[in-house]
Amino acid sequence: MQIDNRSGFPHAWFEKTGPGGVVYDVLVLRGTFALSGGYQPLQRADVQAPIVYADEYNGHPEANPLQSVLRCEGDLLLFKPASDIYVTGTARSEGGVAQAGWLAGIRVGTRRKLLQLHGPRRFERQGQAWRLSSAEAVTQVPLDYRYAFGGCYSVMTSQPGEAERVYNPENPAGCGWLPTEADLQAVSPEAQAQIRQWLEGVSELPAPQIEDVEAPIVSPYDALPPQGLAPLARWSQARLQYAGTYDEHWQRERYPLLPDDFDERFYQAAPPDLIQPGYLSGDEFISLLGMLPEGLTHFRLPGVLALASLTTTSGHCQQGPLVLDTVAIDLDARQVSLIWRGTFERGEPWRRLAVGTLDVPLVQEDVHGA
Repeated sequence: MQIDNRSGFPHAWFEKTGPGGVVYDVLVLRGTFALSGGYQPLQRADVQAPIVYADEYNGHPEANPLQSVLRCEGDLLLFKPASDIYVTGTARSEGGVAQAGWLAGIRVGTRRKLLQLHGPRRFERQGQAWRLSSAEAVTQVPLDYRYAFGGCYSVMTSQPGEAERVYNPENPAGCGWLPTEADLQAVSPEAQAQIRQWLEGVSELPAPQIEDVEAPIVSPYDALPPQGLAPLARWSQARLQYAGTYDEHWQRERYPLLPDDFDERFYQAAPPDLIQPGYLSGDEFISLLGMLPEGLTHFRLPGVLALASLTTTSGHCQQGPLVLDTVAIDLDARQVSLIWRGTFERGEPWRRLAVGTLDVPLVQEDVHGA
């Protein structure tokens, strides 16, 4: 098939099998924009980042996926039913002044999220109780789920095979969490005994540096969800709940297709409260608090409309806009990546694909009252 991409953005055209075995052709555009402020629309970066062909992680996902975190989401997805908004990299204090903690947050249209960041701190045991130490003053905090509430503990038993693990299902890569007796029921009695013995000797452990400003963590045994702004790995509970049931019935009746109860919300990688129902229009204002040295920063998405036109071998034409399903803000690179996607059910063979963009005129708005 002939592909004529005049958008100025890298693209990928690939095949995916959806629920029920339906085959789709998918078009993805990845646009890279320089992160600026002053309420101004984002400008295209001089160098456009390439398509990301697979999820990229911090940690060692091959050896220990539960304690790895998603650094960059792959672009080769079938579909997202809503727009993801997430932030990666390192939050920096205003003016580079070391602080024990500060507020960090994002606002995109009507969606807002506010977190409390801390410098390194510890849970310290005092008898049967736990207390939090004072936080160290720092100028930066990684927005990484390894610094949020959670954890994973592994033990080897006399039984051959892999280690047994007890972990926080919402964030096994995190810190500051200790398993309860109920959590220990997931492993064998021998593993339980080893973990209990270890728990008796624990006197301190790293405490989370990222938490909900309205629900601070006070104990390693708190039942609070992890907090963050970064994308979630596929095995996080927030996504895994939508993956479907992979049991004997699936193995016998459906494999290799997706389970009957698979939900396309599994494809959303953003924290649940940063998923925009429907899709972003692409001209929204975004505000960042406590993330950049210059302090509170406002900018606007660039108002780019991505368009595709497909022609079959018989001359039938299908055309229309792609949806903006991902806004990824990279604080360290000071860039914003926009991902547009179109999903087309396969029928008659395609002969030609044309891709382009339009810069939509931006209407002035009262951003201070938004």
